[in-house]
Amino acid sequence: MHNFTTRVSLTALLIGLACTSSMASAATFAQAGTSFTATGSIATAVKLLVFTPVPCNLALTGQVAADGSSASITGATFTPANGTNVLCTLSGPLNLPWTLVPTNANTATLSGFSEKAAYDSCDTPSVLTTQWSAANNTFSIASPFMVNANCRITRFSFKPSPALTINP
Repeated sequence: MHNFTTRVSLTALLIGLACTSSMASAATFAQAGTSFTATGSIATAVKLLVFTPVPCNLALTGQVAADGSSASITGATFTPANGTNVLCTLSGPLNLPWTLVPTNANTATLSGFSEKAAYDSCDTPSVLTTQWSAANNTFSIASPFMVNANCRITRFSFKPSPALTINP
């Protein structure tokens, strides 16, 4: 019986160490506590417009958490990409703040994302998986994202300043 108890205790210890090790190695932003701005682009396609993407410029403001575990997007604006697209002025962010969490060296999730899109509903809070490019300091979606049956995000990318770095 003593041998069995020792084995169970040793197994529990090893599992505990493995769990602690995986928690300690969670990805973080290197710039803990840093405020940032970002510019980029977003294109939204809605059913009412036969899913034709409407390209807009994107400006964001945010703050990296003190422990680097996430970044909070606290401000966002959409403006016409070509200077004349009025649909961008009818669109805008909803559900701020959005939360950007690094998941590994190459990806981060953006939680709580939703928007008021021109003439249709994109207001379902969503989680977008973004790809991180350290080479050009850009977060972007790799493929179109269906928010709901009436709305899809066909392009979403932004470049923070100062540059953010993910520690895997």
